[in-house]
Amino acid sequence: MKRLLASAAYRIAFAASLGFALAVLGIGAMSYIAVHNAFSTQLDETIDEGVTALMDEGFEGIPALAESIDQRERMVGNSLDYAVFDPHGRRVAGNLETPMPAAGWSRIEFTDPEEGLDPARAKTTMLPNGYRLVVAADLEPVEAIDQRLLIVFCLGFVAALVIGSGIAFILGGYLKKRLTQVETVASAFAGGDRMARAEVTGRGDEFDRSAAALNAMLDRIAALVANLKQVTSDLAHDMRTPLARLRSELEALHRAQGPEREAMIGNALDRTDDILALFGAILRIAELEEGELRKHFAPVALGPLVADLADMHVALAEDSGRVLEEAVCKDCRVVGDRELISQAVINLIENAVRHTPDRAHILIGARDEGDTCRVFVSDNGPGIAEDDRDRVTERFVRLDSARSSAGHGLGLSLVKAIAEAHGGRLELRDRAPGLDASLIFPKEPT
Repeated sequence: MKRLLASAAYRIAFAASLGFALAVLGIGAMSYIAVHNAFSTQLDETIDEGVTALMDEGFEGIPALAESIDQRERMVGNSLDYAVFDPHGRRVAGNLETPMPAAGWSRIEFTDPEEGLDPARAKTTMLPNGYRLVVAADLEPVEAIDQRLLIVFCLGFVAALVIGSGIAFILGGYLKKRLTQVETVASAFAGGDRMARAEVTGRGDEFDRSAAALNAMLDRIAALVANLKQVTSDLAHDMRTPLARLRSELEALHRAQGPEREAMIGNALDRTDDILALFGAILRIAELEEGELRKHFAPVALGPLVADLADMHVALAEDSGRVLEEAVCKDCRVVGDRELISQAVINLIENAVRHTPDRAHILIGARDEGDTCRVFVSDNGPGIAEDDRDRVTERFVRLDSARSSAGHGLGLSLVKAIAEAHGGRLELRDRAPGLDASLIFPKEPT
């Protein structure tokens, strides 16, 4: 039993069973009291009717009253007992053998010729000259009914306990099974089994919803672990090359003399800046994901902001052999950080310039779309395959499997983090040919 009570599932089940049994006991007690009171009231009314019947005949002296009592006692079906006492307490009429009771209602004991002393309910009425009329009814029928009710309710309570205990065992076993399954899955997952998942029966109950939530959490954890492994691998790969080059340049710098030394120092600083920029981008993404920057958000007009960025990058695009055009930038206001939004748009422009061929056309603009504002950078380059559009926004992911191109694969990750920090999203769509990269923000509340 101690092992069962050590289980929360069984404790809950047994507590529910006990509560059910106590409810049955409470209902039984109230029913017993109600039935007892009903019979007692009916008995009092019968006694009152007996007293009233005698009094309505008119009091013509003790002999006449004694004769009326004698007639009633001989009547078939009479359930009342009568007695008349003189001022000295002597019984002068009726068959009720009992000491003279006080006036009013009382519980008395009388001598039954067959059973001996029995309890009775009596009403004593004062008569002229100190005489007293006593009308009583035997309480044995009421007590017999009370006894039967007690037996029935006790049996009902015991049955409720037995049935409730059986149900508690079944319910406790079911609860323990479902809860143990969650524990087993969590333990297996913690032990390294990344495929462990809780069973969802399809009933749609609380256990299914909890199991589904647990599975979603485990899926997310598994994805994060896999992403962490990928990030760690990619970070190590990306860091190895610049660090190896930096070490080589530092060794050469140690041997170099004169003007050559100055050039090597410059190259070493460039390598160091590249490494610091990589870590800076990682930290920036982490800050955005924590959401702390939202405290400093303010209204931002996207139209003028996008127009300024387009003007700033026209020369850069021309120098690289691309054509940057500005679409109509309708004013649309959002709540956010102007510098972060600018950084995101700049990253999209630089991606378009870097990954499109010579003489490619790049279009930048902003527009109002009802409840949202869209900032887009479109090009007619090779675009991104549909299967790669979600993956390319992950950290350190580059579609160049050889990882020979410049960059660390954090540009779109940073753009996505900025969009989500503003309650928006990054959307990549095919232009056939080319790519449409859009930042979609919720509009400033009015």
